[in-house]
Amino acid sequence: MELKQSTRSRGEMLGWTDDLLTKIEASVLKDRTVANLAYMRLPAERVSAFVDKVNENPDRMSQITFNFIRTRSERGVRATPGPDGLTLDRINIGTYGQVPDKWPYENDAPRGSHPNEDNYLPGSYTIFDKSEVWAEGVDVLYEDAIKDRWIPATDLDWANGLRELPDEVERAMCQLCTTYSSHGLVEQKIISKWFEPISYGFHDVMLFLGTQVYDAGHKVEALRKRALANGGGLGQAPLGTLYRGWYGALKLTEMLVCLDVVYKSYEVSLFEANRDYARTDLDARLFDLMAKDSRRHLEYGMRHMLWYMQHHPRGPQNVQAWLGRGEASLSNEIRHSHAEREALVVLFANGLEKVNTGVEKLRQLRQKQNLDYISLMDGMGIDRLPQFNEGLARMAEDPLAV
Repeated sequence: MELKQSTRSRGEMLGWTDDLLTKIEASVLKDRTVANLAYMRLPAERVSAFVDKVNENPDRMSQITFNFIRTRSERGVRATPGPDGLTLDRINIGTYGQVPDKWPYENDAPRGSHPNEDNYLPGSYTIFDKSEVWAEGVDVLYEDAIKDRWIPATDLDWANGLRELPDEVERAMCQLCTTYSSHGLVEQKIISKWFEPISYGFHDVMLFLGTQVYDAGHKVEALRKRALANGGGLGQAPLGTLYRGWYGALKLTEMLVCLDVVYKSYEVSLFEANRDYARTDLDARLFDLMAKDSRRHLEYGMRHMLWYMQHHPRGPQNVQAWLGRGEASLSNEIRHSHAEREALVVLFANGLEKVNTGVEKLRQLRQKQNLDYISLMDGMGIDRLPQFNEGLARMAEDPLAV
């Protein structure tokens, strides 16, 4: 075999001697393989040792080509760890941090890699538009989720954090645990359903959504444990109309608007209220942890919704319609879920003797939830108040009205 002049020249640049080049030409190696060795910048002694191995078993070793080295990927990249280690945002550098508006590959090619056209099998992905999934800073949100992870079995003081409560207060807390545990289980299922369609190029989004599924698992586990840890038990299952907006979504963004924007906006205020009115240290800690998780989910939902409105041709119009659907399903759930609202009244009143006080505190919570939500929309440039769901608006006046 006679080496091409380009291959010989590259070898000479690397210090390959004439004797080594002659030794290579006398072997069964092909020029393409030798060119790949040179492309890897291997020194002469290592190339010589490899040629010896080839000569020992020419039939087998001649099949090695090293063609994997021939990619269009950026080389020589050195990611620098920061104060928190080698975080996701630290490796999103150069071409590896460039996310195209439309992902070009149907297979499992990771971002920054390039598929082999001779070995290409399309996958089941259907979401290729960046506007359908992206949120600015989603890689940082993922790292925040990893740092804030908690374990219900060990991060809550089950041995000393609970105390005996009046029967009606304990039952109210257990009913709330039952309701929110159900929400968490459905949240897990509905988000997991969307993993398969999201293209591999948007791995940052899938990683973050994976943490949200994990957080929802915390919710299910911790709330069930709380319901069974202090002499109570599980209560009535929720109505479930809330889930219609999640399951009925035809687009990923529609589901995220209903779940991570409309519902999470209300859930953050709800969990913070449960934290503030908690009667045991464990309950306060539990709802504080869940509120932090929910606020992170809300942050992703808001960032994605903003990106969608800015980059999708019908972004603002679609978002307005989906907000309406999310508000409607939430309104139906809250207004017709007697178990949840009555449990909140008892918890806020700390018993049955001052039920009117509990009703007033529930009204204040509903008012705060509405104001927080409208303020979020205003901050996004969405004038939602003229189209705001009437059922949710009436709750701020009479939280017991159906």
